[in-house]
Formats: sequence, structure tokens, C-alpha cells
Amino acid sequence: MLIRTQSGDAVAEIVHAYISEMMGEKDFYIFGTCSSRGAFSGGRVTLGIYKSKEKAFAEIDSMTEFFSQNPNGVYKMR
Repeated sequence: MLIRTQSGDAVAEIVHAYISEMMGEKDFYIFGTCSSRGAFSGGRVTLGIYKSKEKAFAEIDSMTEFFSQNPNGVYKMR
């Protein structure tokens, strides 16, 4: 799935997305594991940063809904 980062500065082919808390920070991050192709090859990219776990889960839900309706689309993180 193609996802444009929240900052808008990159589009990455993501094979796995997940929410994580960063030690010592109050924000919740959505990270993506990249496919074996492209500039981020096999690495992890920050897709977005959210002030609450609920907002991060809502974003994951939006991603799921988007790709169920647009499997070949490019999702823009909010």
C-alpha cells in the first residue's frame, strides 16, 4: 500500500503499519515497514505523530477503510 507521510515529504510502499509509543514522549507514532523496493527499502518510516492513542487508532481505521475501497490508491496521513 502506498502511503504519503503526514509531513507530506515522502510516499512509501508500506507492507505493515503499527502504532508505537516512544520512550520519554507523550505522542503516539504510526510507523510503517517498507517493502523491499524503493528508497526506504526494508526500513521503518514514520508515517504520522498523534497526541493520543485514540487519534492514532482513528487514523489506522481510516487507512483500513481507504484501502478496502481503493486498494491501488495513495493514502495521505492526516
